[in-house]
Amino acid sequence: MAKTKDVLQQKQKELADCQKQFGAAISLVTSTVNSLSQINDDIEVKVREIEEYQSQLNTTKAGLKDTKNKNERIIKNFNALLEVGE
Repeated sequence: MAKTKDVLQQKQKELADCQKQFGAAISLVTSTVNSLSQINDDIEVKVREIEEYQSQLNTTKAGLKDTKNKNERIIKNFNALLEVGE
């Protein structure tokens, strides 16, 4: 009977060890998932910032192109006036 009790205690100890390992593994996985989620959140913030800058750059680019086109028309008109005067 003593041997059976020893075997039972050993198996209970093994079970407790397995449960500790399981808990540690779950904790590690949970921590990893949380870290990856935080990284994804940070990436999303950076992507939104880039998109906002791109939008502002596109607006600025369009304004510069518009101004250049107006300047080219004015240059053309002035050049035409200079040709008339010759």
